[in-house]
Amino acid sequence: MQSPGRSPTISRAMIRKIGVLTVGSVALSVLITGMIMLLLGAGPDGTRLALTIAGFCPLVVTPPATFLFYRQTLELELAHQALHEAHRNLFAIHAELKAAHERLEHRASHDGMTGLANRETFHERLSEIKRGAGRGYLLMIDADRFKQINDEFGHDAGDRALLAIAGAISGSIRPTDFAARIGGEEFAIVLRDAGVEETLLIAERVRANVERMSVTTADGTPFKVTISVGCAAFAGASHTKEIMRAADRALYEAKGGGRNQVRIETSVTRAA
Repeated sequence: MQSPGRSPTISRAMIRKIGVLTVGSVALSVLITGMIMLLLGAGPDGTRLALTIAGFCPLVVTPPATFLFYRQTLELELAHQALHEAHRNLFAIHAELKAAHERLEHRASHDGMTGLANRETFHERLSEIKRGAGRGYLLMIDADRFKQINDEFGHDAGDRALLAIAGAISGSIRPTDFAARIGGEEFAIVLRDAGVEETLLIAERVRANVERMSVTTADGTPFKVTISVGCAAFAGASHTKEIMRAADRALYEAKGGGRNQVRIETSVTRAA
């Protein structure tokens, strides 16, 4: 493939085409001129001169005209190829920009460490559910003795614990549920349209999956991770702050009761 800035060359196929067109032009010119001279009744000398001119002119005009025609054709073809390549490049750039935009959107709405939604997205999603007159339960989750893990094993171990908790949460909830990391070692889950029994089932599944996890430090030292869970019911008229306070109260009860357990507040919190 030739580059767009390079002059096109004459191929063997083009030379053959020029030859065929030249011969055909000469033959047609001689034939038409002979017929005209015969019809006009010109003499033998005039006829010969006219036929000579008719044969000579195509030989002079046809090759360069044909060359120019095919040169333009090649240039147009090269321009078309360049345009096609530019279109492909633009399509690739568009795909890269779209992917970059999606990555930026994901970073803006998700926690960089765990991959769960961040606090801002959590508030937006909960507000959307309430505006749609949604009902359900909010689960507030806190890692037990997290400061002790950091102090004893280091902050890398703390990060490993958070990642393990996030993985256990993601693997325990329903596709319609929504999970977020809302603080250092604090997580939240929104269970839409869940009743008391289903909420307790999901909350206990999350707690049990965290408890049975095998978490180790960078040098392979195992350590235990558990969570406490507080649950509070909400309805469309519930105020977000009141829902979170109610779930926090249940969470503190779980902490005060010995940690690694689930407590639930079933009364629906409503806005004043």
